[in-house]
Amino acid sequence: MTRLRQTLNDIADEAPLVNLADTAIAGYRRRRRFTTGAAALGTALVLAAATAATTVPWQRQQPAASQDAGTVPDLPAGKIGPLSHAYRTRCEIRPQRTVKCDEVEWRVVTAAGTTYRVPQALAMTSKNWSVPVSISRDGRMLAYYSRQAQAHVVRDLVTGAEMTSPVTVKEDRIGIGSMLVVSDDGRYVVFDPREGSKDPGTLIDVRTGRTAPVNGKYEVVSVKGGVVELVRYVKTDLWLMPVTGGGKPVRFKGPYIMFNEVSPDGRTVAAVQWGQGNQDVMTLLDVKTGRVVRRLTMRGLPKDRFAHLMNTGPWVSGHEFTVVYGAVGGRAATYAVDAGTGRTRRLTGYGKAGSLVVPGVTEVSQ
Repeated sequence: MTRLRQTLNDIADEAPLVNLADTAIAGYRRRRRFTTGAAALGTALVLAAATAATTVPWQRQQPAASQDAGTVPDLPAGKIGPLSHAYRTRCEIRPQRTVKCDEVEWRVVTAAGTTYRVPQALAMTSKNWSVPVSISRDGRMLAYYSRQAQAHVVRDLVTGAEMTSPVTVKEDRIGIGSMLVVSDDGRYVVFDPREGSKDPGTLIDVRTGRTAPVNGKYEVVSVKGGVVELVRYVKTDLWLMPVTGGGKPVRFKGPYIMFNEVSPDGRTVAAVQWGQGNQDVMTLLDVKTGRVVRRLTMRGLPKDRFAHLMNTGPWVSGHEFTVVYGAVGGRAATYAVDAGTGRTRRLTGYGKAGSLVVPGVTEVSQ
């Protein structure tokens, strides 16, 4: 059972199941439709049918042209520059109504628009669970799981440097809805083996090998400035935990979902109130008191009845944060949202892919 299912069960008596598919599943389950689907034919067939400012490469990137597998080169060693996004290719659906996921792989697209295969990054486990990758907020760091090393690897795509975590993680620990987040400097990764389970996550210092457990009730949002942002849904708690441990959760009068990182001034965080029936309304919350700062209606998003909010993302300045918006099975784009007016502006569009990862954002389903 994923954390979303737990959330729905726990608040079923408190909130009406209005627009469940649109508000909760399509909006919040940013990657679960795909991460759980490869293990079963029926699900796979459904998939086939269906700090202040950060320098974010989305602002420079144009949609990359699709390329056949035979024409996509492998990610070379050395410097290639920051990434725009990464995506996982889809399983092959055959005429005999069988599914083949052996050739599913991760690919990355640079800010300059070049696409590379990343064969060293495991995309699917032997049990057909999807394996996540993570891109830092500035697009510079790529973190992934290496089957050969049985550990996580962090690659600096600006300098070409590569660090393999000294902490061994057995492949069979990677379960349904596994998550991975990398810090901007590449020093820390947070690995959640199975979202929604009691199995704790692990904060790993890739340089020293030191680890710290992460309470399994919490989901990691970001690691920056020596602080891990953790969210517990339903009740809802925000825990800004130093990488050295400690800190104290702040309770929100929720439930809220789709939290983004804390604003550059350290005061607010954006989230979506579950059950309100309108995904275009964001709530800005005070991270110290838990109070609502303001509710913000996003304006200027595409008028498409199939499109929905897929995830929230980093702040691109002191007054704008990002969201990923699009349609399942279709195309998605990143938008900057003015935290004062709700006005949006389009940053980058993405082509169709099995799953999408953009800088500073955990995987979303397309």
